[in-house]
Amino acid sequence: MQRNEVNALEPWLLYHAHLFGMENLCVIDHGSTHPKVLNTLLWYEAEGVRVIRLPEDADFHLQGEFMTAAMREMNARDEYDFLLPIDCDEFLAIRREDGSFTCARDEILNCLASCIGRQETLEIKQNLLNILGQPGRYWVLPYQKVFFSGRSIGTLCHGSHQDISGRDNGLLETPLVFVHFHHKPWDEQIKASKEKLRHFVDVDDPAALADFKGLGWHLLVHMKEGEAAYNEMMRDGPGLGQVDGLLPLFAQLHINPLFTEQPIPFTPPAP
Repeated sequence: MQRNEVNALEPWLLYHAHLFGMENLCVIDHGSTHPKVLNTLLWYEAEGVRVIRLPEDADFHLQGEFMTAAMREMNARDEYDFLLPIDCDEFLAIRREDGSFTCARDEILNCLASCIGRQETLEIKQNLLNILGQPGRYWVLPYQKVFFSGRSIGTLCHGSHQDISGRDNGLLETPLVFVHFHHKPWDEQIKASKEKLRHFVDVDDPAALADFKGLGWHLLVHMKEGEAAYNEMMRDGPGLGQVDGLLPLFAQLHINPLFTEQPIPFTPPAP
C-alpha cells in the first residue's frame, strides 16, 4: 500500500517482478496525486500488476484492514502459495545458514517452497537498513513482519507487524529478510515524512508536530533532531551487512540504488 512513492514504486515493482512475476504483484494506491506515480501505476497495470485504488480520504489508520481485505480477495481465487505484504521501501532477500545475505531468486523461492501449506503465521525477523552514501552496505537490525501461506490468512495490524486475528496457529520464523531503503537525502526524507504524517496531524503546524504522539510518531525523530544530526547518524551504527548480488541486480534492472528524485550515475563494484 503506497501513496506518492515517486522514487520507490517503480524499483519495487521491477525487483519483485523479477522474483515473482509482474502478474503476481498487487499495489493498493492510497489516493496518489503525483503524475509520475499515476503514470507508473497505469503502465505496470497494463503489464499485469493488479492495482486497487483507494480514495485520498480513505482512513490510513485502517491500512491493516485494507491489506487484509486485498489478501483475502486474492486468496479466494486459490491461485497463490503465499500472500506477502511488503512496504514500498522494503525489498525481499534471505539470510543464508552462514549468516550472509543474498537476493538470489532461486534461494528465495526454495525457502518459500519449504513453507508451502504451513498453517502458522510466518515471520520475517531481520531488517537491513540502508546507510546514505554507502550503497550496498546496511545496518543489520531485528525486525518483526508477518506473512501467510495460501488458505491460511490471518489479519494484519497496521504495518503488517503482527497477525491480530486471535487464531491459535503458532508462529514460524523464516530466514527471509527485508532490505529497507528507509533513509533518503534530508530534503526528500522530510518531504516523505510529512506526506505520511499528514494523515494524522497538521504537518504545517510546528506546535501540533511538537505535541504529536500518535501513529507515525517515529517519523518525527529525524525532523526534530535536524539535518546535521541526521547526516551524522549515517557515520555510525549497528553491525554492517551486505547483500550478495543486490547491486549488480539493481544495475541489471536499471534501478538507482540511491533512490533519489534526480538520477545519480552509479556503477556497482565488480562482483
